[in-house]
Amino acid sequence: MRYLATATVGLLAMSGAAFACPTYSQQGASYTYSGDQLYSPQSFGVVAGGQNNIRNCGIPGVNRTGWVTSAPDFTFYLSGMDQYYLVADVDAECDSVLLVNTANATWLFDDDSNGNLDPRLEIQGAQNLNGRVDVWVGTYGNQYCNATLNMETWFAQAPAPQPQPQPVPQPQPQPQPQPVPTPTPVACPTWQYQGQIFNFTGNDLYSPRAFGAQAQGGARLRDCGLDFPGYASTAPQYSFNLSGMDQYYLVLDVDSQCDSSLLVNTANGSWLFDDDSRGNLDPRLEIQGAQNLNGRVDVWVGTYGNTTCAGTLNAETFYAQAPAPQPQPQPVPQPQPQPQPQPAGQCPTYQLYGQQVNVTGQILYSPQSYQVQAGGNMNISSCNVGGRGYANAAPHYSFNLSGMDGYGRLEIEVSASCDTTLLVNTPTAQWMFDDDSNGNLQPLLNVPSGGQLNGRLDVWVGTYNGSSCPATLELETWYN
Repeated sequence: MRYLATATVGLLAMSGAAFACPTYSQQGASYTYSGDQLYSPQSFGVVAGGQNNIRNCGIPGVNRTGWVTSAPDFTFYLSGMDQYYLVADVDAECDSVLLVNTANATWLFDDDSNGNLDPRLEIQGAQNLNGRVDVWVGTYGNQYCNATLNMETWFAQAPAPQPQPQPVPQPQPQPQPQPVPTPTPVACPTWQYQGQIFNFTGNDLYSPRAFGAQAQGGARLRDCGLDFPGYASTAPQYSFNLSGMDQYYLVLDVDSQCDSSLLVNTANGSWLFDDDSRGNLDPRLEIQGAQNLNGRVDVWVGTYGNTTCAGTLNAETFYAQAPAPQPQPQPVPQPQPQPQPQPAGQCPTYQLYGQQVNVTGQILYSPQSYQVQAGGNMNISSCNVGGRGYANAAPHYSFNLSGMDGYGRLEIEVSASCDTTLLVNTPTAQWMFDDDSNGNLQPLLNVPSGGQLNGRLDVWVGTYNGSSCPATLELETWYN
């Protein structure tokens, strides 16, 4: 993690450099949400601050002081916002500011409306919200500090009250029945909305992936023409674009703090549901068949009792049929037997892709974290990659890096509950490995930056002894 004082000194040392202004021509860390999803508040960690004073940038309608980065900290792709307004606020350890460029390119700014020297903005109107919304979290006094951005939607207008029937005069008035309250309808789950989007191959998911998911209610499924118990939101939490699934089946399960459920719309439009098959009131689904898996698969993490709680969605592929055993070669007498090469495809290779992430050096100046299942099924000590321990053939992540020229190094570290390792293949095809440099049996690598780091960087998070455990991978750029 960056020590903020060090970062500040580094920036002051570069005060002679020319700084740009905030621009939506660059992109921040990207998220996709519907208005319905943001009705459950979402929070995002960020380092507030930047090298550009907004007052010097001539931004229309924003003649205020505040220091922000050039690229936005976050880029949100929003949909289904017509009936909502959006509240964005910041909780920071210093005097922070908030700058937003809305979907119709309107600039908005706030300094202290959230109290305690923190900003808050209410953004109204579908024209401002349906589409791309960029967010910068800056500081008032040209400093840096840890902060949290909070995003939440609210109904733009309360539902209209039901008209009360007027009494009709009668010679002998009859008692009138009491009006039955009409519940406010909740939109049913639909694949017409998208959740947070990920692109995976069957090979990618052969290494288990975990995703934070807020298990939540909403519409009663039996009222939606779905013969399933429980409740789910209108938009899916996740939309997976899957390919190369022909030889695999997919297992999805949830680990949550309440009685959760799992609703899936497969690539061919079939609805699947489970409630408790994982045990402990949590769901599990096995999805078979390439027709169900090659394409877009939408996933809702719902609840049985229309409650809300934190949870984790796990996704993993398994071979649909065990690979046929290889015929055993008969020994051929040789005067001088030659050593046999390692089986192809077993060692880590950059010919395979991990989960792809497009990111700039500017974005990575605020540390970015990625969840991963550490481990692998092959001992890499004989793979000529300069490492030891166990890893998979495919990397966990393939980072497409750009804008790295102005940075001195890229720091990559892992934190986990088991003894992990870190293997990296750089854009120049250089292998780098570490085991314990981060302390507590955790790895850390400092990769020299500059133009040679623009391109694809593959990362494997392995383990020393062949075990497996959840881990957090963190990337961060430094000037020095």
